[in-house]
Amino acid sequence: MAAELTQLADEIARDREALLAIMAALDVPVQRLKAYAGWLGEKLGRLKLNGRIVGRSPLSTVLELEGLRMAVQGKASGWEALRAHEGHIDREKLDALLAGAHEQLATLARLHAAAVQVLRPVAADG
Repeated sequence: MAAELTQLADEIARDREALLAIMAALDVPVQRLKAYAGWLGEKLGRLKLNGRIVGRSPLSTVLELEGLRMAVQGKASGWEALRAHEGHIDREKLDALLAGAHEQLATLARLHAAAVQVLRPVAADG
């Protein structure tokens, strides 16, 4: 799972760069406060009370994958909205970004299903 998540992280970083380029082309300013709020939210999310002092909860991977799926679905919706924009946006680039988002969603769905399967013996024992 680690290799696939590393690849996803790389793809998401490239998608972010593409979004920043599109924003610059449309003269949309980057709102630093929102970026900092997202960073802070991610850090605060690590403080969740999961009943474990040091280790991860068995549900952590499942919940994190669900969060990633929601974020990638939101990104895909954003690419779709930009495709409808009548401006100077490269539609082929947007089509490629949207296809990439769908591939990312398929990967995340598969990883999520595998993570849920790992939990089944834990749930049966509990």
